[in-house]
Amino acid sequence: MKTQWVKNLQPGLQVASNFGIYDLGLAKNKNGAKYLKVTLGDRTGMIEARVWDPALAESLSRGISPGDVAIIGGTVVEFNGLQINVETCTKTDRAQVDIDDYRRCCEQDTGVMLARFKAITGQVGDPFLQALLSSSFTPELRQQFRRATAARVIHHACCGGLLQHTLEVLEYCMKILEIQGALLSPDVLLTGAALHDIGKLWEYDQEGLDFQRTDAGRLLGGHVILGRDFIRQRMAAITGFPGPLALHLEHLILSHHGQRDWGAVEEPHTLEAIALHQADLLSARLNQAAGVLRSQTSSSSWTQYDHHLGCSLYVPDRAAEEAPPW
Repeated sequence: MKTQWVKNLQPGLQVASNFGIYDLGLAKNKNGAKYLKVTLGDRTGMIEARVWDPALAESLSRGISPGDVAIIGGTVVEFNGLQINVETCTKTDRAQVDIDDYRRCCEQDTGVMLARFKAITGQVGDPFLQALLSSSFTPELRQQFRRATAARVIHHACCGGLLQHTLEVLEYCMKILEIQGALLSPDVLLTGAALHDIGKLWEYDQEGLDFQRTDAGRLLGGHVILGRDFIRQRMAAITGFPGPLALHLEHLILSHHGQRDWGAVEEPHTLEAIALHQADLLSARLNQAAGVLRSQTSSSSWTQYDHHLGCSLYVPDRAAEEAPPW
């Protein structure tokens, strides 16, 4: 059941649709009466909701949790933006819904992206590296990879985001090889790019609505260590895999964040590691910046300050046409 999407909601509309429950908490109004604050969402956006009936608010605070999907009945109103006044709420069996309908999803076609990913990685000619890619990206893992997020918030934080980000990094690496690739190993760079963030499959709850970090992600050093451990196991299973090549690939995984302050275990010490870090950073930063621009609701030519980027962004199209003083 999904008859009404967040992006299509308008004031006065009566809703009776499934929504993902992202957050909820009891609060009190100025008269001391309890109400429930709820954040709802689907693949098209997020919306605040309120349960004003104190008895229903108390009941729902114990009966639903973040990560659930529920049929919400109520009315859309305008109050500091759109909001749903909830009258009924019935939890839905998650096994009966497509969870991707209720969380952020990539706008690009994941089938097209996956085909391009396979085309680029198929150019790797070294037999050991091709064996590593084949044993890593099994049909089962490819399907997980296709639906996975690259982050909770900062960049490519959506279903399909990991594939989108990895493909962008591969494409940037292809350009690096074209322009400055004389001293680089294409096979090593492309293999490292394909696998650099593979650990994110296990760092985040890939079946959750808001991609919380897993226990393994929080306790074992995040995707950098999880990814290194994954490829180390795969390389060990390939007979005769060269030790120096394995060491180089592990270094690419461990250093792709570039700086220890940014999560790198070691800073890049090979040309391929330097190239991979720069490609990774460019993909992430541009996606971050695009997200800041998309979230801008005012007509100002400057966005709000974004603490991840460390700056506000200037929006030339919104700037007033003024003659310079010279």
